Amino acid sequence: MSFIDDIIIFLATPFRVACPQAATGHPCTPASTLIIIGAAILLALLTNSANRFLVDYKMVANSRKEYMAWTKSVNKARKEKDEKTLDKLMKKQSAMVKMSSRASFEQMKTTLITFAPLLLLYYSLLSVFGGAPVGYSPIAIPGATVEPTAGFSSGIAVFSLVYWYFLCSFAISIPISRLFGVQTYSLTGTQQ
Repeated sequence: MSFIDDIIIFLATPFRVACPQAATGHPCTPASTLIIIGAAILLALLTNSANRFLVDYKMVANSRKEYMAWTKSVNKARKEKDEKTLDKLMKKQSAMVKMSSRASFEQMKTTLITFAPLLLLYYSLLSVFGGAPVGYSPIAIPGATVEPTAGFSSGIAVFSLVYWYFLCSFAISIPISRLFGVQTYSLTGTQQ
């Protein structure tokens, strides 16, 4: 066994204790549903904390705004066939690309910090709940497996670990990023 396997077993042990029947492929709801929601919250807090304290969002916003203004000027000069202005703007191209790359790197520098815990926690959850359903919905949800059930005319939507984690992650990440003040920026350079 490798060091990574030892970490995954260590992280998975509390989940196995909470849901012993999941090892046999039997559902362990609502515990599995709540554990995965908790994991999504934990990872969203970790990611947003790292982004909040390690990324200079003012620099990113200013760089994007300046790059978009330069791109708009280049497009305008091309449209108007103003070669003199276009040549002048194209001399700045190298600096603009470098500035844009620096802004992209600024946002990506937390990836290593957050990606390893994501994989470790995800593989720990997968080792426990991999084959078992982790959530149900009486409403048919696109992409979820639907099982016919008495009392429901259209059946019950069954969520796998992957599907349920991504639903939780998307639903939780946006409010937590707003709470931490870590906001995304659109291509126009304005805050969303």
